[in-house]
This record gives sequence, structure tokens and C-alpha cells, in this order.
Amino acid sequence: MVLQVKANIFEKHPKKTGFILFLLILLALYGAASIKFINNKYTEFENKSIKKIVHQYYVGQIIDNNIGRFIKLREHRPDEEKFERPTRNYVNNLEPNALERKYYRVVTDKHGFIGPSEIHENPDYKIVFLGGSTTECLYMDEHDRFPYKVGRLLEQSLGKKVNSYNGGVSANESLHSINILLNKVIPMQPQVVVFMHNINDLVILRSQGSYWYPNSLKSHVQSAKNIFTRYEFPENSPGFDEQKISEEFARNLRTFIAICKIRNITPVLMTQANRVKDDPLYHRFNDIIREVGLKESVKVIDLANNIEGNSENFYDSYHYTAKGADFAAKIIAKELQPLLKQ
Repeated sequence: MVLQVKANIFEKHPKKTGFILFLLILLALYGAASIKFINNKYTEFENKSIKKIVHQYYVGQIIDNNIGRFIKLREHRPDEEKFERPTRNYVNNLEPNALERKYYRVVTDKHGFIGPSEIHENPDYKIVFLGGSTTECLYMDEHDRFPYKVGRLLEQSLGKKVNSYNGGVSANESLHSINILLNKVIPMQPQVVVFMHNINDLVILRSQGSYWYPNSLKSHVQSAKNIFTRYEFPENSPGFDEQKISEEFARNLRTFIAICKIRNITPVLMTQANRVKDDPLYHRFNDIIREVGLKESVKVIDLANNIEGNSENFYDSYHYTAKGADFAAKIIAKELQPLLKQ
């Protein structure tokens, strides 16, 4: 008697099953390759490993179970060394040779500020710079970033030990910096805090009409995030009222100034130098910085009126080249010097 063995699905449909298996393998490979893309777009982890994503998930569960919502301190991770490189698409959209596509070293100190920062253990002066990517100067050699250079220039001119701290973070707007001021700058007891915001505030206020918006990694009040949490703002913009968002921006500037004065810190505002030609409201925001500074009797360093908007100083509309950062550092150091002599 011959036993008949039933054919399995692979034997019955070899072409179909082979094709399905092939597709599954392709999908697995695509998923593994796209983890970096997904993580870049929807999370803020610098290390794109699966381990980090799994860790993020479980940390999110702990937060959801024990804390719920929280106010986010949007900063660079403290005590970290990483290397950032602009994307090929980003560089290709710039003028030829405007920005070198290489890895730029970013080292942070114990407070999450971009170094070199704590040059001296017991400095005579501490100066903190708060802002977005235009303060951060990410795609630049670390000794060319203007917050660092300002410290070195002031040391030379004053004959004192100066630590300057780069608190710039890409996409941060003024409310992010106010959170940073409250939660980590005040305990450092700096003499001066320099505040430079414009374009990120304008983008958010145009898009959302307010600084308070949900469901984004840029939101101020958040629940635990995962790899599918939106990075950008919610869709379906409600539109904006120019007068209202101008007033909102001015209120944040005054809030920053008030907090500094209460804490015996000298506040300084800076306008944002640029190559912008066709955005009147952007330039209006720089005017608001000047007006608030004048009304509140606060020093305004007017970079926008003192740095020429050309390709030598900026590799795009807002971000400095090394030459532009050097120019900015010299202006800032000169303007800060009288404040530190008081």
C-alpha cells in the first residue's frame, strides 16, 4: 500500500507562494532600511538604531502609565557626542557649493548646551544664547559657531574668564526657549542671556495661530511619543490674524525679559539677520524685537541691519556660513562688552 502525502501550499502553488515569499523578503528589507527615514521624520533620536526605537516605546509606556502629559524641555541630549550631516536633498536645494555635505561634530555639556562651553571651571562671566537653528549653527565646525566665538572674543577684550553657552536647537521657537530659561538656565546664574527668535515663531504662528497646538513633537504639552508621532504641526491650518500673532510674539519677548529681570539676569534681544526678500511679516517680526527692546529698555543687537544678506554670510535664507558667524560674533561681542563692564 502506497501512502499518499498531501501536497502543501508551496507544492500546490509554487509560483504564487514563491512570489509572495519574495515580496515579504522585500518588505522586510525595505522596513529595515526605512527605519532611519521613519525615525528621522517622526522622532528626535539622533541614534537611529532599533534598540533606541524599542527603548522609546517602553519609556513612552512608562510615561503614559505614571505621568500622562508633560511639559517638554526641547534640548540637545546632555553629555553626548554626535555627528550631524545635512541631507542630500537639503544640500541640492541650495546654491552650488553653499554648504559642504559632511559630518559636523556636535558635543554637548552636562546641561545639554552645544560645546565647547564650560571652558573654565570658575568663570568670571556666563553668557547663554537661546534660539533656534540660527543660534545653533549646526552645520559648522564647532569652533566657528558664533556663541563659542563670542566668549573667546570677550575674554580677549575684557581680560576675564568667559563661558559662553550655545542653547540653540533646530525648530525651537521663543516658548521653547522660555521653558529652557526657566528650567535649566536660571540655576546656572548667568550674567547675560541673549535671545534670538523670529522665523520659527512666524512659521508656527502662521500655521497654528498660537504657540499652543497638539499632536506634534514640537508641541509644548505632550503625552508619550512613538515612532508615528508627527514631527511637524497638525494639518488643516486655521489661518492667522497678522495683528494677533504679532502681539503673541511680542508677549513672549516681554515674558523672557520679565523673567530675566526678576532673576537679576541681563536680558538681550537680537534681530535675525537674513537673505529674505519677499516676506514683509518676517521683517515685521524683526521690527517687533526692536520695538519691545526700546519699550522695555533692553539692549537689542541688531544683526539684521548690520550683516549683509548675501551668499558669503548665509548658505540659505537664514543660516550663517562660517564667515557670517564670525561677522556676527564680532558684532555681538562688541555690543555685550559694555554690559559686562558694569
